[in-house]
Amino acid sequence: MTTRSQRNRAPNSGSISRNPSGSFRAQVSLPGGTRITKSFATKKDADAWIREMRVQVDVGLAASNHKVTMQEYLEGWLERRERKLRPQTFAEYNRNCRKVIFPMLGQKKLREIKLHMVNEFYSRLARDGTTNMSIRLLHRVLHAAMEDAVRQGYIAFNPAHRADIPARKDAHDSMKIFSPEEHRRFLEGCASARHGTLYILAIMTGMRQGELLGLTWDNVNLERGEIRIIQQLSRFNPLPGQRFALAPLKTRYSARTIKIGAKLISLLSQQYDRQQESKAVTGSRWKEHNLVFTSSLGTPLDQRNMQIDFDAMLKAAGLPKIRFHDLRHNAASLMLASGQSVVLVSRYLGHSSSQVTLEVYAHLLPGGFEEVGLAMDQVFNIEVEKMA
Repeated sequence: MTTRSQRNRAPNSGSISRNPSGSFRAQVSLPGGTRITKSFATKKDADAWIREMRVQVDVGLAASNHKVTMQEYLEGWLERRERKLRPQTFAEYNRNCRKVIFPMLGQKKLREIKLHMVNEFYSRLARDGTTNMSIRLLHRVLHAAMEDAVRQGYIAFNPAHRADIPARKDAHDSMKIFSPEEHRRFLEGCASARHGTLYILAIMTGMRQGELLGLTWDNVNLERGEIRIIQQLSRFNPLPGQRFALAPLKTRYSARTIKIGAKLISLLSQQYDRQQESKAVTGSRWKEHNLVFTSSLGTPLDQRNMQIDFDAMLKAAGLPKIRFHDLRHNAASLMLASGQSVVLVSRYLGHSSSQVTLEVYAHLLPGGFEEVGLAMDQVFNIEVEKMA
């Protein structure tokens, strides 16, 4: 039996009929003659679905895309993005899709994903203990993928747009800076640590972990006291048969040549001598990669093993547990405290601009409002007693 709802609709605008169970059956015709139907508990929901489907048809969505699942779409999207992204960025996207998005949203139809479902997805991750930063990274991947789906005509709207994502914490909320006494204990602890020279170089130069692990001897000039930073160690998508690759730096601003003082020159010279001794002892088992910091066989340091050594060194020195990246923050803190300009520190650390340095480390700049007040007093030098 034809209902009033069906009779009042224009041709090809969709129809609603009542099922024997009492639910409402909505139907829309797609280009090419394919019809899609869906049942709803209320007529209002059925009407809303028809309106949405008509919008999608109007923007040119094809019937062949109607049954595409989230996982099927993302598989193709990842394949396209692999050619455009840096290896490390693609590995992050690929891992987030396969380990998190696929298991929770992968089997749902792409066109069925709505804002409330994305919000529930993020809420569930938070309840399961996923960190705010990880959820924000997942959102970046999901939003980018859905935006591309809109451009390609799979969906009319990006369901991840305006989703409820955790607030971003300021960098200085999580960074840990040593006190002068802790700096002293840190240096003492490095003296007996297996990778002590690496840690000292990190806290004195602010080099990133990948930059340190990818540093080769041909980029170290001990006579001139210079280190040329042009690459980083990457374990994402290495060449066949390899476990790592020397990859480009994070940004073009990261490439830099830094100067080091006599103490670091001496430490690196000792590091070179120890490495030559290891080569002689190891013999043919040594794997030559010309890296400054290596395993006992010359291969790149494994970050996990290094982290174990780093944590053990901190504990033995009676220091609080910090992230390796906090050594970079400590370096920036010490540079700024010594009176170095923000511009110079920014260039030394490989930031894209001094504005980035200010945003992260403004709270570490020496001086305060008291110094500003005293300085303004001296600038104006007002004879207060002579004023009315």
